[in-house]
Amino acid sequence: MPRINAPTVAEHRRQQMQSIMDATFDLLHETAQAPTLAQVARQAGMSRTAIYQYFKSPQELLQAAAREVYPRWIARVREAVDSASSPREAVLAYAIACIDQVAEGGHAVGTALASLAPEEPLDEQAEQMHASARLPLTESLEKLGVDDPEAIAELVTSVIHAAGQMVDNGTSRDEAHQHLQVMLGHLGR
Repeated sequence: MPRINAPTVAEHRRQQMQSIMDATFDLLHETAQAPTLAQVARQAGMSRTAIYQYFKSPQELLQAAAREVYPRWIARVREAVDSASSPREAVLAYAIACIDQVAEGGHAVGTALASLAPEEPLDEQAEQMHASARLPLTESLEKLGVDDPEAIAELVTSVIHAAGQMVDNGTSRDEAHQHLQVMLGHLGR
């Protein structure tokens, strides 16, 4: 029987889950690769077998990590868009907020999850996350009055993805912001 270091079993499980998530994010930040359950257990200071009480596979672990990261990502993007002074500025604010989160490692969970099964289509959870993450962008494009906001959102997302790859490859955040300004600053004119 594992030792419980909390007043209740529920509190112990909550603490263990937090340790697992912290370890997962630390490993993702260090390696930018999907960690094994054994690596996460070691990083979290738990036995290799104990982690299986919480997750059965690295994919299941990363899906849980995505559920943890996603609300923060959305809140930050939404705040940036809502603070913008115009729809054009909102599109740029959306892109910059996304790049800032990439620079801070916020997309590492999704990248690692995709690396586990690169040929598999996104699961329903991932599809819903992507759709709702793009909603502030699509709404801003609609307010901007562009024809076919969904298609333009797809193109803007491609620009953001390219800027994210640049940041991953060493481009500074400020330089990526400038590139986004060049690419997106004239939308709707």
